[in-house]
Amino acid sequence: MKIKTRSIIITSLATMITAMPLAQASHNDHGRNTADLDNFIVKAKVVNVTPIFKYVTINTPTERCYKERVTHTDYNDGNRSGRMLLGGLIGGVIGNNIGRGESRKARAVVGALIGSQIGSSIADKHTYTQQYTGYQQRCDVQNVSETRKQIEGYNVSYKFRGRVFTTTMPYNPGHKIALRVNLSPVID
Repeated sequence: MKIKTRSIIITSLATMITAMPLAQASHNDHGRNTADLDNFIVKAKVVNVTPIFKYVTINTPTERCYKERVTHTDYNDGNRSGRMLLGGLIGGVIGNNIGRGESRKARAVVGALIGSQIGSSIADKHTYTQQYTGYQQRCDVQNVSETRKQIEGYNVSYKFRGRVFTTTMPYNPGHKIALRVNLSPVID
């Protein structure tokens, strides 16, 4: 009986030890989606990374200032209107005082006209133009175009299970790349 009991105990223990991992696996998988078991992530070695460039043109409004040589002309009319007015007044007074009688008004008008003309002639002698050259700052706004080279992404070559694959990524992954592996049966 001792041998039978011992044999039963050893058999029971062996069965329990064998069944324990199965029970634990069943317990860990409880409530889990079976699709997750077929989908997992592995790391692969990156063998080459090449940046992908694109050229971008940027227009920047820029104010440009410079000094421009300009010539100014001042015109002095010799105070023409004042001299004509004064000449006309003096001529009118002189014309009015010469002689007597009815023609006095006519002589005043003629004297005023002659005096105005004399005043204009005097002004012509005092008329001058003066030119001088200087510099004036001018500014204008121009669009300055600049073409820049920007990284658009990366061509990444990696080795997985002895084969080299290439993909495009928005960033440089470094020395390793994460791969999502999805297992599914092949149905012929």
